[in-house]
Amino acid sequence: MPPKLQPGLETKQVNSINHLIMVMLLVGLLNTAIILVQLGPHGENPMAALWGLGLTLLNGITFLQHLRGMKYRHTDGFAARKLHAVAKSATVHGLFWGALPLMIALNASDTEFMACITITAGMMFGGTFLLSRVPQAAICFIVPIGIGLLSASLLRGGLTSHLIGVLSAVYIFVLIYSVRWAHRQFVQQYLSEAALSEQSQVISLLLRDFGETSSDWLWQTGSDFRLESVPCNGRDADNSKSFMSVGRNFFSLFQSGESRRKLQQAMQACEPFQDIVLQVRVSGCDNCWVSLTGKPIYEDDRFVGFRGVASNVTQAKQAEDRIERLAHYDDLTGLPNRAHLLDLLEGWASAPLEIASIRALICLDLDTFKVINDTLGHQAADQLLRQVTNRLTEHATVNDLVARIASDGFVMAIERPACENGLESFMDTLSAYLNEPYSIWGATIVSTASIGLRKFDDRNLDAQMALKHADLAMHASRSKGKGQWAMFSPEMANKAEARLRGESDLREAIARGELFLVYQPQLSTETQKVVGFEALVRWNHPKLGMIPPSEFVPIAEENGLIVSIGEWIIRSAAAQAARLPSSIRIAINISPLQMNATSLVSTIVHALAANRLDPSRIELEITESVLMADTGFALERLHQLRDMGLRISLDDFGTGYSSLSYLRMFPFHKIKIDQSFVRGIETDAESRAITQATLTLAKLLGLRCTAEGVETLYQADFLRQHGCDELQGYLVGRPQPMDAMRHLIDAASEDSETQAAPQENEYIAPRTAMAN
Repeated sequence: MPPKLQPGLETKQVNSINHLIMVMLLVGLLNTAIILVQLGPHGENPMAALWGLGLTLLNGITFLQHLRGMKYRHTDGFAARKLHAVAKSATVHGLFWGALPLMIALNASDTEFMACITITAGMMFGGTFLLSRVPQAAICFIVPIGIGLLSASLLRGGLTSHLIGVLSAVYIFVLIYSVRWAHRQFVQQYLSEAALSEQSQVISLLLRDFGETSSDWLWQTGSDFRLESVPCNGRDADNSKSFMSVGRNFFSLFQSGESRRKLQQAMQACEPFQDIVLQVRVSGCDNCWVSLTGKPIYEDDRFVGFRGVASNVTQAKQAEDRIERLAHYDDLTGLPNRAHLLDLLEGWASAPLEIASIRALICLDLDTFKVINDTLGHQAADQLLRQVTNRLTEHATVNDLVARIASDGFVMAIERPACENGLESFMDTLSAYLNEPYSIWGATIVSTASIGLRKFDDRNLDAQMALKHADLAMHASRSKGKGQWAMFSPEMANKAEARLRGESDLREAIARGELFLVYQPQLSTETQKVVGFEALVRWNHPKLGMIPPSEFVPIAEENGLIVSIGEWIIRSAAAQAARLPSSIRIAINISPLQMNATSLVSTIVHALAANRLDPSRIELEITESVLMADTGFALERLHQLRDMGLRISLDDFGTGYSSLSYLRMFPFHKIKIDQSFVRGIETDAESRAITQATLTLAKLLGLRCTAEGVETLYQADFLRQHGCDELQGYLVGRPQPMDAMRHLIDAASEDSETQAAPQENEYIAPRTAMAN
C-alpha cells in the first residue's frame, strides 16, 4: 500500500465499522439473550447470568465509546486510533464468547451444549462477515472463540465432542482464510477506486487548464467573405483575436503567399478546408500566426457564407521555425552547421564559375580553444567564437560561405581571382588576422588557428571529399606548429590512407601475435655488469617486414591500442624478469593513456602475482607528458605504484618544460638523461653542461641516474666521471631478444669477487657489447 493512500484506506475501514456497529451490537445482545434463556431455567450454570451481564455491559460500553469517538472523527489520526480501539474491543468480545463453551462444557446437557456451540459458531461467522474489512479486529475476535470451542470439546470428551473440535478447527481456518481473502478484495477495490479518482482529477485539471488557456475561437463570414461574427474574449491577454473585426474582408487579414492562395481557392470554390496556417497582416498582430478550419454554410441549398474555428499557433510556429533553424544553423554564431554546409556546398560548387577565378575550401581549428574553455569558462569561449566568426565574415565576399562545423571548427568556401599567388596572399592575410590577439571582457587572449586549404582544381571533386582534404591539410599545418596554414597535396591523402591501413594492420597484428619484445641492457658504471634491461616493443609485419616503433606507436596512442599493447608488454616483461637473476631489473615504458587506464594497477598486480616476482625488480619509466595531462591524478597513481614496491623512473629528463617541478612533487627512484644531451657531449659545450648539472642534481636529490644513447667511450668516461650510475646505448648493447644476451646475464650472475675491478679513471666495456 503506497504511504499516501494508507490514511484513505483506514478511513474507509472506519466508515464500514461505523455503518455496521449497531448491527453487530444488536446481534450480540440477541444471541446473549438466547443463551441465557437456554441456560437459565435449570440453574446449573450460576456463571451464565454473570457472563450475560458482563457481555451486556461490554456492548453498552462499546456503543458509548462509538458515540464519543464520533466527535473526533475529523481530527488527525482518528482512523488509526479507531481501528486500534476496534481491535481491542473485538478481542474482549471474543474472550467473552470463547469463555461460554468452557463454562458449560462439563455441566450442560447435550442439547444445551450443542445449542451453545451452534450460537458461538454463528457469532464467529457473523464477526467474520462484519469485521472482514478490518482483518486485525476479525482475527482478534475469531481466535479467542475458536480456542474456547476447541478447549470445550476436549474437556467434554466423547467421540461427538472430538468431532465438533475437529470441525471447529477447520471452521476457524476457513474463517481466517476468508478474512484474508475478503480484505485483499477490499484493498484491491480501494486501489482501483483511488487510481480512477486520481485519473479523473488529472483529466479535470487538464480540461480546466485547457479551457483557461485555449486560443481557439469561432468565426463566420457572409457570402461575400466579409466577417459577420468575430470572437469577443476580454481575457485574451495577447490580444490574438483582435485582428478580426466585423465587415473586414476575410482574405485581407492574412499575408500573401501559398497558404493564403490555398485558403482563397477553397472558400471561393465553397469547399471545406482544415488546418491552413497563415500569418496575420493586420498592424499590431503581424507576428501572429493562426490555423484556420472552416466549412461552407447553406440555407435552403443557398450558399450564405463560411463558418469555422481559428487557433492561435504563434508559439508553435515560432518553435517550429526555431527547430528548423537549429537543424541548419549554429545557434551561437548564426552560421550554417555541418549538415547544412554540405547541402550549400553542392550548389556552390556546381554554380557557374566566373572567368579567371578559382574556388577553394578552407578548414580551420583554434589551437588553444580547449585551454581557454577550461580556464576562462564557457562564456569566454563563446565570446571568442563570435569574434572568430566576425573575422571570417569580414574576409568573406557575397559568394563565399562561412560555417561552423565543430566546437572550434570553421569552414570557408571562397571564390577568388586566379592571379599569381593571389590565393596564397589571401591565406597569409587571413591566417595573420586570425592569429591576432582577441579582447574578451578587457583581457587580451591569444588563440591562433591552424588552417587547411583545398583548391577545387579537379572537376570530379565533390564537396564532401574537398572538405575531407581540407581537414587533412589542417592537421598537416598543425604538425608544423600553431598558427600555420597548409595546402592539400595528394601525399597527405596517401599518408592518411596509410595511417588508416596501419591502424587496421596493427589491430590484426595484436590478434595474430606479430608484436614481440627486445631488450636493451643497462650497465652499471661501478661494477661493469648488466643491472637491468629496458623492454622495447617491435612489430614484424608479414609483408612490410620490421616496422620501427616511431611509426606504429603514435598510431597506437591515437586510437587507444597502446593500452592493450602496454598490458601485453607488462605481462611479457614480468614473465621474462622471473627467468632472470634476482639482481637484474626490467624497465617498462608507460604511456599517458596507460597511466589513466583503470586496468593499469590490476594488470601489474596480476603480472607480479602470476610470476611470483618481487615488485622492486620492475621499473616503470614515464615521461613528463604523463604528468602534464592531469598532475593530481598522475601523482596519486604514481604514489600508489611506488607504495606497491615498484621503482619509478622519469624518462627523457630535460626535454620537457617543468622537469624540476616534477622532481619536487614526486620522489622518483631514477632519472634518465635524454640521448639528445648525451650525443652532444663530445661536440657541444651546452650539452656537457646540462648533462653535468643533471648528474649533480640527481646526486643532491639522492636519485640514481641513467644515460641513454651512449655510443662512444668518450661519452661513457665523461658520464662515469661525473657520477652517472648506469649507461644505456649501442656502446653497451643494441636492443635484442633476451636469448641473444645470455652472456651478459651469465656475467652479471657470477660472484663479484671473481671479477676484476676497473681502474679508477678507466671505463671497461664488455667485448661482446662492443661487438654489437
